[in-house]
Amino acid sequence: MRAGVEQARKANQGLRQRAKQRSRLVAMCREGGLPRIGALTGKVLLALSKAGVFRLRGVIVGTHAFRCYPGLLGIELPEASAVTEDIDVAAFHSVSVALDDQLDPAFAEALKQIGPFVARPGLHHQPTAWRDQKSGVLVELLTPKEGPDRDEPLELPALGAHALPLRFLDYLIHGPTQAAALYRSGILVNVPRPARYAVHKLIVATRRASSAAVKARKDIEQSAALIRVLAEDRPDELEDAFVEARARRPSWKEAVDRGARRLPRDARAALTNAVTQDVGR
Repeated sequence: MRAGVEQARKANQGLRQRAKQRSRLVAMCREGGLPRIGALTGKVLLALSKAGVFRLRGVIVGTHAFRCYPGLLGIELPEASAVTEDIDVAAFHSVSVALDDQLDPAFAEALKQIGPFVARPGLHHQPTAWRDQKSGVLVELLTPKEGPDRDEPLELPALGAHALPLRFLDYLIHGPTQAAALYRSGILVNVPRPARYAVHKLIVATRRASSAAVKARKDIEQSAALIRVLAEDRPDELEDAFVEARARRPSWKEAVDRGARRLPRDARAALTNAVTQDVGR
């Protein structure tokens, strides 16, 4: 018993030392200009990480994923400095059903441990988003849409919650990669691969309503910022992501090409140089 206690003490001491080392690295990254995340966002991501969201294949999507790319790619992205607090987490329904594991605690309970998060009212009985009553921050759970008429929330058993189905999301979160969110000693999260994120934003920008022109413009700005870098450093990844999206079905090809035509001239030229297909024709 004494030997077991001593072994546990040494293990905990090692964990604390590694956490301190990571904290110093996080501080260095912040001083070096990598995007910071807000305190509440950091608390949410840390709580979800401890509960097991990222271990169970959850993926951060949206601007918080984009803000991880400077560290992942070793570059500066001025567009990543935009302040946003809403957090989107996505996961495959089929994967969640197949996993023989669950969050501890469940998704909504993990949020309630850090603040007064309450379910946002929706058209369906099962909530898919929770809002912090103090700050107004919204945390939403998403999943790829499985059919053209499937709009009701889908249960994600591994996460203990329901998610809102969205089109094109299966393309975005397929084969995600890991990145570090700069909070405390760092949080290891899953994010979409940068090339898929860039192409997905081209599609999303064309799907926005006219009242969401500002968001559509931000979609194009984020896509262009990544395309400029990927065309130079990872052209094969950019080409693969671009070709796959256009090859899925005619509506995808049309959406990608429409988005590409909205790119700034230099970003569109970079995309043209990186891929073997005509861009935006």
